[in-house]
Amino acid sequence: MNRRWHDAAALLLLLVLDAGIFWKLTLTRRYTWLENPDQGLQVRPWLDYEAREIHAGRIPLWDPDLVAGQSLIGQVQPGLANPVNWILFAMPLRNGHIALGVLHWYWVLIHWLAAAFCYWLCRDVGAGPPASLVGASIFAFAGFIGHSATPQFLMSAMWGPLVVLFFARVFRGERPVASGALSGAALGLALLSGHHNIPTYTAVVMAGLWGWLVATRWRDRRVWMAAAAFGLLVFLVSAVQILPAVEYGRQALRWAGAPDALHWNDRIPYGVHAEFSLYGRSIPGFVIPGLMVHANPFVGVVAVTFALAAIALAWGSRTVKLLAAVTLGSLLLALGADSPLHRLAYLLFPMVEKARYPAFAIAITQVGVAALAALGLEAVRENPRVRGRLALWPAGFGIAVFAVFLVLRLVHHAAGNHPAWVVAAIALAFGAVLWRGGRALAPAALVLCVAESLTLQQPIQQRKQPNSYENLMEAQSDIADYLKAQPGWFRVEFDADVVPYNFGEWHGVEQFNGYAASMLERTHRVLGSQESLRYFGVRYRVAAKPKPGEEEAFRSRSGITVWRRPGIGDPVWAEYPATCSGETRIRLAGRVAAESTIEAALPCRGLLVVGDPYYRGWRAWVDGRRTPIREYAGVIRAVDVPAGRHRVEFRYRPASVYAGAGLTALGFLLAAAAFIPWDRVLRPRTRFRARPAG
Repeated sequence: MNRRWHDAAALLLLLVLDAGIFWKLTLTRRYTWLENPDQGLQVRPWLDYEAREIHAGRIPLWDPDLVAGQSLIGQVQPGLANPVNWILFAMPLRNGHIALGVLHWYWVLIHWLAAAFCYWLCRDVGAGPPASLVGASIFAFAGFIGHSATPQFLMSAMWGPLVVLFFARVFRGERPVASGALSGAALGLALLSGHHNIPTYTAVVMAGLWGWLVATRWRDRRVWMAAAAFGLLVFLVSAVQILPAVEYGRQALRWAGAPDALHWNDRIPYGVHAEFSLYGRSIPGFVIPGLMVHANPFVGVVAVTFALAAIALAWGSRTVKLLAAVTLGSLLLALGADSPLHRLAYLLFPMVEKARYPAFAIAITQVGVAALAALGLEAVRENPRVRGRLALWPAGFGIAVFAVFLVLRLVHHAAGNHPAWVVAAIALAFGAVLWRGGRALAPAALVLCVAESLTLQQPIQQRKQPNSYENLMEAQSDIADYLKAQPGWFRVEFDADVVPYNFGEWHGVEQFNGYAASMLERTHRVLGSQESLRYFGVRYRVAAKPKPGEEEAFRSRSGITVWRRPGIGDPVWAEYPATCSGETRIRLAGRVAAESTIEAALPCRGLLVVGDPYYRGWRAWVDGRRTPIREYAGVIRAVDVPAGRHRVEFRYRPASVYAGAGLTALGFLLAAAAFIPWDRVLRPRTRFRARPAG
C-alpha cells in the first residue's frame, strides 16, 4: 500500500511539474502551440472536423472537405483511431470549434502521459520513486518530447517506455508470453497515434532485441511464444489503422521530400532520408543545447552523467545491458546517413523506406537514457565513494563550457545569452550536489533536470501576433458565411497564398485543394484541367486576383475575393447510351460526410454520374437494392439507373475499417487478458479438512 501511495503522489507531482513547465498554456491565454505551419494549417482543422462529426453522431471515416474528398482514417495523421483523441473529441465545442483552452490542456496532458509511462518503466526496472521522477522528467520535459509541437509525433513517442517496459519483463523471465503480448499492444497503440515514423523505428529496435533474445535463448519455448505474442498484438491492436492506411496508400500519391509525387510501391530515395538524419555532429547536442538537426537530442548533463554512471557501476545487471542496447541501437538509427545501421534497416525492413525522418528515432534513444539515468542515480546513492570522482566530470564540463563561450564572446562577439551559459552553471551546481551527496541528491537532481529542460525555447508562440493564423482564420470567417449561404452542391478552390490553412475542414466547406501530404491518384490525374472543374463542381475560387472568365461574387472584410466560375453546375448529371427524349430531373436530397442521397427521374435507362472520387469502400443502392459503382473517366463514380423516378444512395462502408475494428477489439481483449495473473487465478485453493476425533 505504501508503494501505491508513493507512486500516486509521484504522478501527481509530475502533473504539477507538467502544468508548471508549460505555464504559458495552463495559466495564461496569451500563448499557444498552434502558431506553427503544420499545427495551424493542418492539425487544428483536422481535429476540429473530427470533433464536429463526432458531436453530430457520425464517425468521420471520410473527409469531403479536403482535396475533393478522401479517406480520413486512411491518411493516418488525423489520428482518428487514437484513443487519446477520443477524449478530445468528446469535449464540448464552442461556436462549432474545439475551445483553444481544451487544445492547450490536451497538448500538456500528452506530456504528462509520457512522463507517467516513463515513471512506470523506471519503477519496473528497479528505481525508487525519487529516481523514477528524475527519469520521467528527462523523457517528458527535455529532448524530443519536451521540444516537439506536433501532437502526432508526441503521442507516437509517448508509448515507447511501455514497449521497453514489457520487453524488459520478458528479458527477466517475468510472465514472458503475457509481457510479450503487452509490449506488442503498446507498439500497436503507438501505430494508432497518427504518425508512422517513430513507431516504425521502434519496431526496428524491437526486432533487433527480439532477434538477440531468441538467438541467446533459442531453446526456451516461452521466448518463441513471447515473440509470437508480440507480433500478433502489434498487428491486432493497430489493425483498425493499418488496414485502411494500406488501402488508401495503394490509391494515393504522397509527397515525401522528393521532387515528384510518389506511389505506394515507390521507395522514398535514400537522399531524402539522408537529408532528415540527426548526423554525428549532433551528438554533443545531448549536453549542449541548440546543437541539433531535425530533432532535439538534448537531455542535459545530469541525465547523461547518471546514464553513464549506470553503465559503469551496474554493468553486471542484465537490465542495464538491455537499456544500453536500446539507447545505442536507436541512436545509430537516428544518425541516418552517418550510420551503416540505418542504411541496412532501409534496405531490409519494410516501411523504413517510407519513414523519412531517421532523426526522430532519437525519441527511443531518450527512453533508454531516462531509464538508465534513474538506475544510475540509485547506483550513485548506493556507492557514496564514487560521488567525489563522479563530481569531477560535470564540474570540468561546466568550466570548459564557460571557457569556450567566454572566448567566443570576447573574440567573435558571440551572443551572450546562449543557453549554454545556463547549462554550464547547472553543471557546476550538479558537481557540487554530487560532492556533498546525501538525501538531497535525488530532489536536487530533479530540480536541475527541470531547469535544464527549460534552457531551450519551448515550441510555444504568442497569440494574436500581426500575421498569426488565428487572426487570419477570424478575419476570413465571413467567406465561409457567404459560401454556406449559396444554393446547390459545389466545391471551392483556395489560393494558398491568401488562404494557406485547410479552410474546408475548419468551416465545413467542400474544398477542392488543401494543405495535405497526400491525395488520391485519380484526383491528381485531372488536377489543373478544365475537366476537373466540371467533374467536381469547382464553382468558386477564393483568391486576391481573378483568372480569365471568373466573376466577382463576394469581397471579404479581409480584402480577399470570392470569384465565381460561370457555367459550372452541380457535379451530378445523367448520361445515356443512345439518344433519349424527355426531361431529366436530378436533385441532391441529402449529403453528409460519408453519405449522399440523390433523387433522379430519368426518361431512359442511363448512367448517373456523381462528382465524388471513385474509391474502394463506397457502396451504392438504387431504391434500396445494392448496385455496383462504376468508374467514370477513371476519376469519379457512377451507377446504372433504370428509367423512371429513383432514389440513389451512396454510403462509405469500408471493409478495411470494419475488419480492422474487429481485429483491434480482439487485440484489446487479449491485452486486457494478459494483465490478469492467470497462474494465481487458476491455482487450486487449499481445502481444510476436519481433524479426526482423538
